[in-house]
Amino acid sequence: MSQPPVQVAMYADADCWLGSIHLIRELLAVAGTLQRGPALFDVTVVGPTSAPVASFTGTQLTPDVGVEAAPPAQVIFLPAFYFPDRGRRAVGAALAAWLRQAYADGAIIVAITSSVRLLAETGLLDGREAACNPADWLTLRNHYPAIHCLPDAPLAIDGRVVTAASINPAIDACAYLVAHFYGDKAARKLARFANSTQQPSYGQFALASAAWRQHPDDRIRQAQAYIERQFMQPLTVPDVARRASMSERNFNRRFAAAVGMPPARYIMRCRIEHAKQLLSQQRVPVLTVALQCGFNDENAFRRAFRQLCGVTPGAYRGGGT
Repeated sequence: MSQPPVQVAMYADADCWLGSIHLIRELLAVAGTLQRGPALFDVTVVGPTSAPVASFTGTQLTPDVGVEAAPPAQVIFLPAFYFPDRGRRAVGAALAAWLRQAYADGAIIVAITSSVRLLAETGLLDGREAACNPADWLTLRNHYPAIHCLPDAPLAIDGRVVTAASINPAIDACAYLVAHFYGDKAARKLARFANSTQQPSYGQFALASAAWRQHPDDRIRQAQAYIERQFMQPLTVPDVARRASMSERNFNRRFAAAVGMPPARYIMRCRIEHAKQLLSQQRVPVLTVALQCGFNDENAFRRAFRQLCGVTPGAYRGGGT
């Protein structure tokens, strides 16, 4: 018996990018079409009221319902907005209450580009990592110091809060939702369909690593984020321990307790996850993949890949050894 569709609420308000709303709705619809079954997601557009709202270009959209009458949602999307100034953006009491209550009830909140500034006003990003558009970084840093902003990260998944710095990573946020509710196979289908086949999409690694970051140790999550940004460079456990301002012994102990594996293995897993993306999407020599993933030589890469994946890189790609 198939499960009922996931209930998604898409917030629309003045200065939103209507294109991002339409893109997300269609991506979620495509995810169901690719499975050749019933719709996977049921999307409701929610506005401040049920009255039409105008995008920043003046194009109007009529919400299905106002925020105070919004039905329960398992996922809430705050789509892209256009905020050219660097001031704080006022958030109405009804919107803030709706978002906080939905999160308390277990919903996943997804904010895209400048809507991260709206979510910041609710306090739901305090103490969390958030990807942000470079144009919004100064605003977030100056007005919301409790947020760990990642201006160089296209996508951040911190518990049930997902932030995307631009439109492309929003595609990966949709793939993350498909994986969360319907499994990795369905998510890979959507990612292959929606992203370029020439190179891994920006957020696919964040998608793959999200399951390893579902723990409450904030400093270790920051260390994980640092590893995920730097694993393609020469990187050692002492390097990361110094970055985290811990002794190597304490860092190893605390990391393993939070993540379930020692940091050296986490670095290796990050490199191998990236290698799997490259092998799936590029017809390049194995040595090139090894070097792009932070390995110094091909043999070390082959040994690590086989240890973690059970097959050789060539067999994983479908090309023999």
